[in-house]
Amino acid sequence: MKNLGLMGILVTMIALTGCLDNGGGSEVKQDLNNGDFSVITDPEDGGGSSGGNTDEGSTGGGTTPTTPPPAVTEGLDINKGATLTGSTKLTLDFYSPFVAAYVKVSEGDTCTTGTWVDYVDTGILNSSKTNQNVPVSAQFRDHDGRTSACYTRSIYIDQAGPEIIFAKYPSAPVEEGLDVEIVFTVNDVPAGVASVTCSFGTTSKACAAGTNKITFPKMAGGDYTLKVSAKDKLGNASEKSVSFKVSSLYKQMVNNVRVNEYQKVDILFVIDNSGSMEYEQKSMASRVRNFLDVVKGLDWQIAVTTTDPVHKTLGDGRLVQLANKPGQYILTSSMNEADARTTLSNTLQRSETGSGTEQGIYAAYRAIERSLSASGGNANFIRNDSQLAVVVISDEDESANGAKNDPANFVKFVQDSFGAQKAMSFHSIIARPGDQACLKGEGYSAGFRYEQISKLTGGVIGDVCATDYAAQVQGIAEGVRKTLKSITLSCTPVVDAMRSILVLKDGQVYDGTRQMEGLNLVFDQMLPEGNYEVYYSCLK
Repeated sequence: MKNLGLMGILVTMIALTGCLDNGGGSEVKQDLNNGDFSVITDPEDGGGSSGGNTDEGSTGGGTTPTTPPPAVTEGLDINKGATLTGSTKLTLDFYSPFVAAYVKVSEGDTCTTGTWVDYVDTGILNSSKTNQNVPVSAQFRDHDGRTSACYTRSIYIDQAGPEIIFAKYPSAPVEEGLDVEIVFTVNDVPAGVASVTCSFGTTSKACAAGTNKITFPKMAGGDYTLKVSAKDKLGNASEKSVSFKVSSLYKQMVNNVRVNEYQKVDILFVIDNSGSMEYEQKSMASRVRNFLDVVKGLDWQIAVTTTDPVHKTLGDGRLVQLANKPGQYILTSSMNEADARTTLSNTLQRSETGSGTEQGIYAAYRAIERSLSASGGNANFIRNDSQLAVVVISDEDESANGAKNDPANFVKFVQDSFGAQKAMSFHSIIARPGDQACLKGEGYSAGFRYEQISKLTGGVIGDVCATDYAAQVQGIAEGVRKTLKSITLSCTPVVDAMRSILVLKDGQVYDGTRQMEGLNLVFDQMLPEGNYEVYYSCLK
């Protein structure tokens, strides 16, 4: 006989209500020149973006983390055999293997946390857990004290909206009349994405699950926001937005830099130690074996951190301890060459499994912050009179959108922290955007933001899927040397018929051959010691 009233007191749990992170946005101040934008979508495998919400308990084309249980003949059932739900209120049906007098229900898989109560056929359990697989166990007892085995079933409670990640977007003002391209992904596990809407001012269009590329042609001056709203097939919603500026005005800039003749450079390796890098990590030591050969002769310091943003000893920008050197965190050019080469290789090859939310730009930002505050092993790593090079090795793009994950903010932070005196370059060994062979192989996702920051600083962009990094490491090491012949500007200079770059050394025009590589003004020869002024124009 069904008795919901009795089951109501079977287990008392606290129901949680999930909070969605809804990003705000404002309307554009000026209409687009053509009043429209285009959407190109590379759908996620199996997810799709069409169709309405699924019934409670249906995966709706998404990927569930559990295998549906077999037909229930005894024990218990949750929501009539469903493996997915959007509600913390679970309906339980009981099937005792004998005539039971009592039943005990536990939220867990061991039957250890429940309380024996009078047996009923069905009841309600209000779960305390969300956005995870929730096991529920039941045990039965008759009047003679006979106790059944512990029966376990599980269901995934999903109350989170789809994940929206912006991979490519303008990190600096865009000149009026140019096209703007934004790339973002929308995914939802386990429910699957039901709908995605892109809103730009008063215009809204359907986007889709997977990767979307939005193109805004011939932009007029103004401030703009693209808002992306998504729902999964259980009705959970999320929203994120990205803003950018289009400008037709210029600002006049000058960088004052003191150049010394010594060749100091601090090199930070940021290594992806997440589970998806297992293949690349197996031979990391041999892949980077030749790095020190190319920087020979420089006054260098080298340290290593990981892309893990949260680990209390190996993450959040903390330098990792050098292999087999307790209490040491920084390699220097004064060390024995063979010892330094072995130590660097063994330190770069990580054995731990770090966070899957890789954040290489953030880690580099935090490593510099920790060095500036003389925190722990980071103390004394970034020298005031040295140049800076960062090398990221990762098979996935930056996995967050905070201020410290942004390429332009990173460059500005270095400029502001050292009074525009420090030239810097950011090199990336990544799954390169458009490299389908890598992305279908060991590359987890395209490194759009790593590509962006490397282009911004004239860095090398390498292939993480390569079996040998020797050639790429050679190029990066040569790029580090090039940093010593560079002046990093504060913004991208505009060079046209009306505007040029003027360099003065000790008050006189310096006409050494040079070229722009991102924000770096790179000279063909080492700069003679002296005081330099660089005059240039940038978009406001």
